[in-house]
Amino acid sequence: MSLTKRIAVALAVVGLVVLLGAGPLAAQCAMCRTALSESPEGRQLQAGFNNAILFLLPFPYLVFGTLALSLWLSRRPPSRK
Repeated sequence: MSLTKRIAVALAVVGLVVLLGAGPLAAQCAMCRTALSESPEGRQLQAGFNNAILFLLPFPYLVFGTLALSLWLSRRPPSRK
């Protein structure tokens, strides 16, 4: 298996572990929780707000990880075959 495939598999496994362990991450900051739980409309939005936080969480890591991987792949020496 090539190095690129191994890295892709490792990233997929790490992503899956993070997504499966996301239960404790479903919390909001204290100020957001207070603001949402004080009104009846906010209580209805609370679950959607938690899901939106979890949905947006991995994207900065994906962007910077992709940039780091492309930079690393462009700077490594060519392989000898």
